[in-house]
Amino acid sequence: MPATSTYKIVPSTGFYPQLNALLIALQGVAVAAELRVIGAVAHNVGDYLTVQAKHLQEEVRVPLVGPVEAALANRKPDEVHLTVVHGTTSSNHAYWTSGFAEFVDAIFLPFLVNYHERYRPEIEAKHRQGRTSWPVPWQMSWALRNAASHSGKVFQKATQAPIAWRGLTFCPNDEPTRTILSLVNGADILVLLLEMEEARTGVPLARA
Repeated sequence: MPATSTYKIVPSTGFYPQLNALLIALQGVAVAAELRVIGAVAHNVGDYLTVQAKHLQEEVRVPLVGPVEAALANRKPDEVHLTVVHGTTSSNHAYWTSGFAEFVDAIFLPFLVNYHERYRPEIEAKHRQGRTSWPVPWQMSWALRNAASHSGKVFQKATQAPIAWRGLTFCPNDEPTRTILSLVNGADILVLLLEMEEARTGVPLARA
């Protein structure tokens, strides 16, 4: 059995607003997909959707029950559990598709950019020597934010320092033959958000 880590995300977690909105979108798509596949929806508390990372050898499980139900009740979830599976287990799922890959990537990236921009002044105030002094997850988010805002391009100058995160290294010479956005996907971004929050606060996220 692959090792798992389950994080408890609460309203005080920095990226909680972004995550809740993201999960509403994912749950809505999952409901529509299940209706299409089996003609009925039978999601129960504890059911989850798995997103397999592109770069990391990990998967992220997100809940299929909670966000939409809370929104219908005019409230937000008290807590959300995200489980990171260290390894891959996709063959054990009821059904699997890559048909939503571009959709998932497209909706995850803006949430990362939103979180990055919200707390970037805090990171800059703590690490005044510039981007290369930032925590590694924040340097990676800097690169992804630039790519999202500049048609896939990260660096403005050939002399800028590369970024390195979890075995992925990207430097100015890599452009324009490849883009950093082609190397990661939504699951990688969710794991990155977990690391960014812990680096920002200096406190490990609560475990469920």
